[in-house]
Amino acid sequence: MTKLEIMLPDAVSGAVETLSRQTGQSQEAIITRAVEAYVDGRARWLADMERALDDVERGLGHDGEDVLAWMERWGDEPEAPPPPAS
Repeated sequence: MTKLEIMLPDAVSGAVETLSRQTGQSQEAIITRAVEAYVDGRARWLADMERALDDVERGLGHDGEDVLAWMERWGDEPEAPPPPAS
C-alpha cells in the first residue's frame, strides 16, 4: 500500500469526518473507497469513449438528426423503429 498525503477543502474534510463518525468507518477507508470509485468510473468512461471514437472512425453510428427525430416520436403508437445505422 502506498501512503499519499492530500489536501482537501475544509467542506470535504468535514463531510468525510462526519461520515466517519456516522458509519464507524475510518476516514482513510472512506477516502480510499471514494478514490477507487472515481478511478473505476473514469476508466470505464474513457474506455467507452475510445470504443465510440473507434466506431466513428470505422463509419459506424447513427446520424444525430435522425436519432433526435426518432426520440421525438417516443411514446407514439405504433412505436417507430430506430433509425438505421450509417
